[in-house]
Amino acid sequence: MVLREKDANAQILRNFIDFSFKPNQYFLTNLSRVIADSLDQLECTGQALRKVDTKEGVELLRRKSKLSNLEIAYILLLISRGYRFRVITERVFLCEEKALFPNFESFPPLKPKISDDFETKTAVLDVMVESQYKDDDELLSNITKSIPELLEKSYGVHYSGRYLSINEWLQIKENEGEWISEDTLRCNNIYIAPKIIANLLILQARGWYLQEILEKFKGDDYILLKK
Repeated sequence: MVLREKDANAQILRNFIDFSFKPNQYFLTNLSRVIADSLDQLECTGQALRKVDTKEGVELLRRKSKLSNLEIAYILLLISRGYRFRVITERVFLCEEKALFPNFESFPPLKPKISDDFETKTAVLDVMVESQYKDDDELLSNITKSIPELLEKSYGVHYSGRYLSINEWLQIKENEGEWISEDTLRCNNIYIAPKIIANLLILQARGWYLQEILEKFKGDDYILLKK
């Protein structure tokens, strides 16, 4: 787990979802108030730096700074977009490495709850942290294999349906379906596991969204798109 307390993990996930559409500079500006030294990009060029994963990086930062759950969510959003933890001796840095700067569409402020269960929220967050280093193609492959109505865009095909955020799509599925166990959302004949929700939320943080395929063509299918 990111943190030992499941309620704290649930709050981190909530903040990740709520702030997915903010630009990198928003997170960096707010984080600079508490971990300014760890955002020094000049230090990131040192040859002696070693890589550490997200969980270890967060834990090292928490030893030197009092990070709130909101600030941890900001860090996870930056990690999803290409920032990485690097360490030398006892010093930890959050370094920009091929970072993404997504251009977001304007969407209604609709957000999924991701269940009422802290175990489910923690499961989603854990998978998210494990999957942050995967590229878009691998995440897309996981999603499209599990959810037939979510499709990759076909080259040369023009679509004219409405646009939705991934948040909005997840909220629709929660409203139409039910959590049949602590880790599975069932909507009609679709079963959505924490791994797929986590993959979708990572893509959303990277600027992905959905376009509905008009009913006369494909019913309720959606194309996954990125600006």
